[in-house]
Amino acid sequence: MNCDYSPYSLPTIDFVGGSTQELVFHTFFSQNKKPFDLSSCTASFALINFVNKNGSPLIAKPMEVSKSEDGDGTVTNVLRVVLLPEETVDLVGKFIYQITIQDISGEIEIPDQGIIRIANNINKSFPH
Repeated sequence: MNCDYSPYSLPTIDFVGGSTQELVFHTFFSQNKKPFDLSSCTASFALINFVNKNGSPLIAKPMEVSKSEDGDGTVTNVLRVVLLPEETVDLVGKFIYQITIQDISGEIEIPDQGIIRIANNINKSFPH
């Protein structure tokens, strides 16, 4: 058993709660680094508090699958999700995010997890 394993291999993201965040992820095979075609896949994004890893997600929403240009042409290997201000305005601290991908046959792939650090929004009432 490898005791050094960390599931947090996706990029760490920092932002102030209540700001609009468009998160974009390009998918590649880990071995040969070729783009991973998501054209027949669906994906979801989930966020949970770091200190309550066994709880329910605070945010869970579908991700958009789109195309990118690379040296070999157009490939559908981009995942996007937009975190809206109302979804994060009251969140402060360290969180774990996870992307879950499901292919057309129902197979599920979870490309590890990442950390999101959300700074306290000191003006939560704006623009209300």
